Amino acid sequence: MKFKLKVVFTLLLIGIATTSFAQLNVISANNYDSLVKANPKLQLVPLKSDCIQQNIKYATADNFTKEIVYDTAAVYLSAQAHDALLKVINLLKPLNIGLIIYDAYRPYRYTVKFWDIIQDDQYVADPKKGSRHNRGCAVDVGLFSLKTGKPLEMPTAYDDFSENAWVSSKNRTNLQTKNVERLQKAMTDCGFQLFATEWWHFDYSGWQQYPIYDISFQELGK
Repeated sequence: MKFKLKVVFTLLLIGIATTSFAQLNVISANNYDSLVKANPKLQLVPLKSDCIQQNIKYATADNFTKEIVYDTAAVYLSAQAHDALLKVINLLKPLNIGLIIYDAYRPYRYTVKFWDIIQDDQYVADPKKGSRHNRGCAVDVGLFSLKTGKPLEMPTAYDDFSENAWVSSKNRTNLQTKNVERLQKAMTDCGFQLFATEWWHFDYSGWQQYPIYDISFQELGK
């Protein structure tokens, strides 16, 4: 009897997990307009500023997959995260520092693709849960000099999966420490949160309240 009950309980858990995955609400282009009309805060907004450099790695082959993943190099964020990042830019501008944008909003289809390559949620999101990038609430950033246009020295290259990229890493030069701490302070002062294993990744506070989007960059640009 105990064995039968255990089997039934296990099957129920599997059923719940399957149902939960099946009910993952992914917003497509078909229902995006009506969603935004009902709540403008959920709009995905393009980021434009003279103080940013776009270096969207996944629109090139210079990334951990070694292939072009995105069909377009574009920077979109949810409306509030977008406004918060503009505040970051305004904080850094008097210091003659700009932001390099490596990634921002990511259509859900690419989260599925990344998970097929690296099934480790320290570095890529599990498609069963969706990514903060899918919600338009995560941004990957570095720093560059507004005077020279050159990147500032950071602890590692982008998408370095070693412990040297961790926020807690002490394996850094004084200059790397100074630059990453300056970035972290500006981002957290404007409502973003650190991500433990990636110095470049920041999540906008309250990201859990946003839906998961699977809208192509071309569809957003129409």
